[in-house]
Amino acid sequence: MMNLRSGVKLYDNDWFIRYGWEPEQLADHLADLNMTYVIAQSRFLPMANSAVESAVSKTDRLRYEALDDRALRDCLRERDIGYIAVENICFDPAYADAHPEDLPIDQFGRRHHREDWYVGVPPDRHPNIEEKAARLKAAVAALDPDGVHLGFIRWPGFWETWLPGDRRADKPEYCFSAQTISEFNSFAGLSLDPQSPQHTAEAILAGHREAWTTFKCRVTCDAIKTIRTVFEDGQRHLPVSINTVPLFRDDFGCAGAEVFGQDIEMLSDVVEVFEVMAYHQIMKQDALWPARIAEHIRMRSGSSAAICTVQASPLYLDGMHAGANRSATLDASEFSAMLDALENANVEGICLFTMTELMDRADTEDGRAMQQRLRRFRM
Repeated sequence: MMNLRSGVKLYDNDWFIRYGWEPEQLADHLADLNMTYVIAQSRFLPMANSAVESAVSKTDRLRYEALDDRALRDCLRERDIGYIAVENICFDPAYADAHPEDLPIDQFGRRHHREDWYVGVPPDRHPNIEEKAARLKAAVAALDPDGVHLGFIRWPGFWETWLPGDRRADKPEYCFSAQTISEFNSFAGLSLDPQSPQHTAEAILAGHREAWTTFKCRVTCDAIKTIRTVFEDGQRHLPVSINTVPLFRDDFGCAGAEVFGQDIEMLSDVVEVFEVMAYHQIMKQDALWPARIAEHIRMRSGSSAAICTVQASPLYLDGMHAGANRSATLDASEFSAMLDALENANVEGICLFTMTELMDRADTEDGRAMQQRLRRFRM
């Protein structure tokens, strides 16, 4: 297992396109910050826009063509910085647009639609899983990563909008589509009507909740197994990390397992590293919450590791999120308080979300202080 003390998400190409750095410069900068790993998108595994503007614009395409992802990977290896290749699994707007029949249906019989940037596909859509596994196989062969990160490997839901004080009854739970109900019938030995999503949802949630939750969590694990089988191909074992929804076991009535299909104990059989998305400003929590939620996931993870992802700047302030009253600031004092709490927490390390947010603040007083705190983390 690589050193997971301090890492960063490279979810865009701004360091190369906007800042004009070369792989050696980025690798030197990360080494100066005492980073030990990156979770990186690449041209082999390009990302769609999310909360991060990951997609390359037409005007930036020429510069982007000069980017050598393998060169970056090799520069990092020379500096003992681990390289984790990331593929988003159940979030892919292009796939969703091409396969609208694969979009999920909630307990009210409503077909899922895009919320802000988010559109989710359930993990039982086998063509999607096969497509992502094939892409990962090619990327692993080309990049020789130290690990693989599976993003969005869960049942659909815009969890960033599940804020303190919200009611679970008002939130959608997916998926009650004909395909999923047919598979659940086979799993549970039932004969529910796959063509009547709202009535079937009522029957499941009233009389088969435990079996339904087990089914959803098992599908998540099986999708990970399928993907691993393809890119490992019996030749090499690579540690797998996953995006982990930052919910305590009982939050919103056990929504982590029941709604999002992430049972930490079950997943620990197929996951080496739980990347806990502890975005405290997004979730309207205090600076000590990331350590608490990450330790909770780590406690449940058995022999698997946990890393706590922390924000470098405030997000989700505009558009549909404008009325949520999230804090519009995240200064160096607050950032340091997060890392202070995580310094001796029972987690393997931290991950910064994201490199661009830190670079954009680098020449400010707060940015310089944040970088100094990162350099000292567990040193």
